[in-house]
Amino acid sequence: MKAFLAGIVVLVYSGAASAETPAVEQGRAIFRSNCAFCHGITGLGGRGPNLVAGERKSDDEVKRIIKNGVPGSTMPAFNSFETEELNKLVDFIKYLAGANVPVEKVTGDAVKGKLVYDRNGCAGCHMSGEHGSTFGPDLSRIGGARSLHYLQESIVEPSGDIPDKYEGVTVVTKDGKRITGIRANEDTFSVQLRLPSQAYRSFIKDEVKEVIHEKNSLMPAYKKLPKEDLDNLIAYLNSLRGKLETGAKTKEADGIR
Repeated sequence: MKAFLAGIVVLVYSGAASAETPAVEQGRAIFRSNCAFCHGITGLGGRGPNLVAGERKSDDEVKRIIKNGVPGSTMPAFNSFETEELNKLVDFIKYLAGANVPVEKVTGDAVKGKLVYDRNGCAGCHMSGEHGSTFGPDLSRIGGARSLHYLQESIVEPSGDIPDKYEGVTVVTKDGKRITGIRANEDTFSVQLRLPSQAYRSFIKDEVKEVIHEKNSLMPAYKKLPKEDLDNLIAYLNSLRGKLETGAKTKEADGIR
């Protein structure tokens, strides 16, 4: 289900279906059209959480989450499903939970991973609980919202999946100065940036030399991080499963919408 970053509730069942019925097959088509983008074809997660392993919920709870979304997270509301479609989608998610899909395993040490996190200055851009910066995505619940594979890709190849909310823009002024930040708002005539300091800058396009929409993520790629450090860092991120209200929200400047 299309969304970006953290705080989505995991949907898994105790009475998972074990056989692929016609309803399950039709639910698969609905899942692939609406959910696989974030949760993966087999429900193991990506931008969205792993649906195969995690907190167990009743059919009614799952339907409510699908229809209403999850406030404070990136899980949107899918309120256009007909009752029959929703039932088939739930049947397929239950099927996934009982289909013996291999579940990813954490191989690193979360305690050592926290040291890797601190040593590489991750808190300079990311919030975890009440500590850090809100320049980048809040990681307070990242372990419950992203698969291990997605966490690894986000560290090693962050440009592979850049959420719209965190697209980088560089403004080149008439005197050649370059100001880079996250695009907060843009229209035909102006662009507003959120800087690492959390200050906002607004520019009139006719008054600057160039506006560059960055193709790469503003987060550096940690391709040379030793494997042990990478495994430990992933283990630490996977351990972050705070409540929905955990973490700070970006304070937007007046006039920014």
